[in-house]
Amino acid sequence: MTSAHWAFASVERAAELGLVTGYSDGTFRPDTPVTRAQFVLMLWRMCGKPAAAKAASFADASADWYQDALSWAVEKGYVNGLSDTRFGPDAPITRQQAMAILFRLNGGQSGAELTLTGIYEQTFADSTTIASWAKDATWWAVYHELVSGVGGSRIAPEANASRAQIAAILLRYADQFMTMEEAA
Repeated sequence: MTSAHWAFASVERAAELGLVTGYSDGTFRPDTPVTRAQFVLMLWRMCGKPAAAKAASFADASADWYQDALSWAVEKGYVNGLSDTRFGPDAPITRQQAMAILFRLNGGQSGAELTLTGIYEQTFADSTTIASWAKDATWWAVYHELVSGVGGSRIAPEANASRAQIAAILLRYADQFMTMEEAA
């Protein structure tokens, strides 16, 4: 990743804070999609690696490297499975899924952003593609400048979130809603 990449500073800071890591070959691969397991792990790291009382029980989620993170996120109600028995750890996380999880992490309360819904719907050409379960979370994330869209006038809710995008979003979240001790 070169210093000319739009998210270079965010990725560098996220790495310093231990939220993201590179690959064994020394690369970061900023445009690679983040998996659901990777996102939960990054979120868990951002929140200080809290313990969970019991393990999450998804048939397809047994890898040790993210089990503590997933158990915590499920126990707190931040993440849902793709079904009652399937988490989909290797599936890419979409932008709207990531926004919904952060919205729940922050308490899931909508506020002033709801008064701007009509403006946001006019601002983003693809606003009709936001899933009904993700609308409040998406407008909350836009209002708090966690996301600003892609390509100028699209929110791209169904697009896979890249490693660079997630690093930037998590840092923006931590800067606004957490103390530096919590984010370290």
